[in-house]
Amino acid sequence: MSLTDLASLGSFVSAVAVLISLVYLSLQVKQAERNQQASIRATRVTRIVDIMMDLSEPSLADAVTKASEYDKDVTDREIRQFMFYCGARFYNAEDSFNQFREGLLNQVTFDSLAAGLKHSLAQPGMRAFYKRQRAMLSRDFSAFVDKLLVETALGPPVDSVAQWRADVAAELAGR
Repeated sequence: MSLTDLASLGSFVSAVAVLISLVYLSLQVKQAERNQQASIRATRVTRIVDIMMDLSEPSLADAVTKASEYDKDVTDREIRQFMFYCGARFYNAEDSFNQFREGLLNQVTFDSLAAGLKHSLAQPGMRAFYKRQRAMLSRDFSAFVDKLLVETALGPPVDSVAQWRADVAAELAGR
């Protein structure tokens, strides 16, 4: 084997090694992207769970229940509590909206976000908060919520506790 043949063989082996390295790097990048998206989704879920768990505190639960439908007995303190709750909900939604636009959240997650916002926007208290605070949110997110607002009719008051009791009774009756 001549020196030229050895050089050619060395170049070939080097090219194969570079190709293997590139394939490995591509796999690592894809895995890192999946891990990043999983981390973003986990953080989003944690924020949502934190907001929901805060509602287990009796004072906030009462405030949100009364202010959502504008109960005549709602106090100023309860309205302020409700407004902070709404702020947390909208800023969380805006962050998720931005993450979706940047390709960090998938369509399924975005659809869930839109459905949750529509459900919230069916309540007069949430609509009132949004309309008053709209200017504090990004233009693109506000346009998205405005579209949802047009698509979402104001819903009737729902007694979620009574509905839950009826649902459990129906489950028990179906045993």
